[in-house]
Amino acid sequence: MKKKIIYFLIAAVCLSGCTADYLDKKPSKSLVVPTSMVHLQALLDGVSNSMNTAPGIQVLATDEFYHPESNLANIPFLDRNSYTWAKDIFEGNGVRDWEYPYKQIFNANIVLEGLSKISRDASNEKDWDQLQASALFYRANALFNLAQVFAAPYDQPTASALPGIPVRLSMDVNETVGRGTLQQTYERIIGDLIDAEKKLPAQVSYINRPSQPAVTALLARIYLSMRQYDKATEMASRCLELHSKMLDYNTLTPSAARPLPAPFSGENAEIIFYSTLQSYSTIVNSALSGVDSVLFKTYHADDLRRSCFFVARANGLFGYKGSYVNAVTLFGGLTTSEVYLIRAEGYARQNKTDLALADLNTVLAKRFKTGKLVAANATAESILDLVLLERRKELFARGLRWSDLRRLNKEPEHAITIKRTFAASELTLPANDSRYVFPIPDDEIRSSGIEQNPR
Repeated sequence: MKKKIIYFLIAAVCLSGCTADYLDKKPSKSLVVPTSMVHLQALLDGVSNSMNTAPGIQVLATDEFYHPESNLANIPFLDRNSYTWAKDIFEGNGVRDWEYPYKQIFNANIVLEGLSKISRDASNEKDWDQLQASALFYRANALFNLAQVFAAPYDQPTASALPGIPVRLSMDVNETVGRGTLQQTYERIIGDLIDAEKKLPAQVSYINRPSQPAVTALLARIYLSMRQYDKATEMASRCLELHSKMLDYNTLTPSAARPLPAPFSGENAEIIFYSTLQSYSTIVNSALSGVDSVLFKTYHADDLRRSCFFVARANGLFGYKGSYVNAVTLFGGLTTSEVYLIRAEGYARQNKTDLALADLNTVLAKRFKTGKLVAANATAESILDLVLLERRKELFARGLRWSDLRRLNKEPEHAITIKRTFAASELTLPANDSRYVFPIPDDEIRSSGIEQNPR
């Protein structure tokens, strides 16, 4: 891991257009730190160099996609092992879902250390503050994404007793960092975001850069995963005060191979922060795979998501084409629709049925054919289930289903068991099973000696 980080730093410096004249002369390339704010910003702007990616391996383990048993033996071992919840998923190999977030953390720490060498004064304080806040956002986002895959789901009574993930606050690759507790991991994540919010702008010119709405949207997502629904509702409201635009699906061409507009075209005002998921196309985009047929049938005929998200295949299955990346790659960023649904769930749990319905209908009005929407209605007893269903339908293949399963399994009325068939046997993933936490990659265990997750 240390070698990979060092190599990544050298590559990142080269790709950012840096030259030797501005670099500190150090005896080790692992200690080279850019001292120009332009070059520090370039490190964070590395969209194609992993800064705007998130783990995607968890998508394979959910109930969103299904792959025929007859072909499982022919797909890459990592895809198959994740799909079947195998005990040894990585088989001794490294994995991008672990490595890339730590590259993001490493870059963020480079920026923070670089800023410490640049005097903050009246001539640069706005840019200095924004750069610092951006680094804190990227670090927090990476830590949260790692925690959703490689640490136990957050539960207040046990968070101080369970291991978290290694929280690196320095670019020193030789520093030994343990896992700490889950509580400490989340405290760092939230603390970084709270510090970042006040220094970021309300609007940004490029959706790959953090903003105040991105911070509050991410905090809403985090508090939802922690089942702290009042705080999730509060953060969602703060986000929507700054960014409430929605994409009207009536402006799209549902029959197109990729109906959603390209993310950097400026045509999708719904994107608050751009991020993609690590690609596992063998199952997610295979012609042999299909989306959950039970869920597909819940989309109304006049719901444009039915035709914008899915495509019928010759084998009778339905594939997925609705990524906000406008490509095979899955989208994992933050959007207005997600924030509305977070707030709707919060309102539903607070017995504010009318407010929950208002948010739900705001989303649906942009998803149904013009004039065809029959406004959603529900009682106080049924509103939560309705919101959770619409959340599944709206946020399909965003990498969020795994987190939702983990938190909702804590509620007996929403807990489920996922089933697969493999090698003529039925495999099950019961609620709250230890396999809802992925193992730490083997090479990281060997190099750091940190505690492995039970499997």
